[in-house]
Amino acid sequence: MKISLIGLRPGTHEFDFEELPAKWGLDNHPNLRTPVHVNVQLEKREASIYVRNRIQTEGQFTCNRCLEEFELPLEDSGRVIFSSDADLMPDEEVRPYTREAHEIDLTEEVRDLLVLAIPAKLLCREDCKGLCAGCGANLNVETCRCTAERADPRWLPLQKLLNH
Repeated sequence: MKISLIGLRPGTHEFDFEELPAKWGLDNHPNLRTPVHVNVQLEKREASIYVRNRIQTEGQFTCNRCLEEFELPLEDSGRVIFSSDADLMPDEEVRPYTREAHEIDLTEEVRDLLVLAIPAKLLCREDCKGLCAGCGANLNVETCRCTAERADPRWLPLQKLLNH
């Protein structure tokens, strides 16, 4: 995603984009299929450009506990600085920029925000009960179908002693 700097005066500017994840190189991502709304707030100064990105989209996921499909809103924000000031270059959030540049490219930053917005633990809801380890019943929807508690087969010889 590139923003043209031609004719852009110093000051604060706001841009809104809505693109499919493929625009940021995520065309084969299994969870991101809906358009991504990107809000960019850009502040142009003499030797630097300060950019704040905010993304919003929805992802299709499978719950880690019950294996049901669910949609999850994804939102994240980040910032990056483009600067020609050599003193700022060691900072990870600063990208090199020349005053003669015609555009800035935010593709990498937006892609990183999208990927990092996906939580590590995917739950359809906070109180998801998951699946029964014995019968496989979805405990959010039905009760366990297990008839009796199964004993570890290594304890069967001791169980026989108790039954006599």
